Amino acid sequence: MKGYLEYLELHSYFARTGEGKLSQLDFQAADAEWRALAERVAELTKAERSRLEELKAVLYRDRP
Repeated sequence: MKGYLEYLELHSYFARTGEGKLSQLDFQAADAEWRALAERVAELTKAERSRLEELKAVLYRDRP
């Protein structure tokens, strides 16, 4: 739950106008996928690296 609350706070600061929020279930799925990819970052294919960057942006992992 803590991760989702942090996501909501970051979303309130950094979301573009009209950018919807992830539901808690969608956040959990995206977070799990991001963690799985991040654990094996050295072995990722180009497509997986692209997906990792996409998830990083959606989850605001590139923010302070």
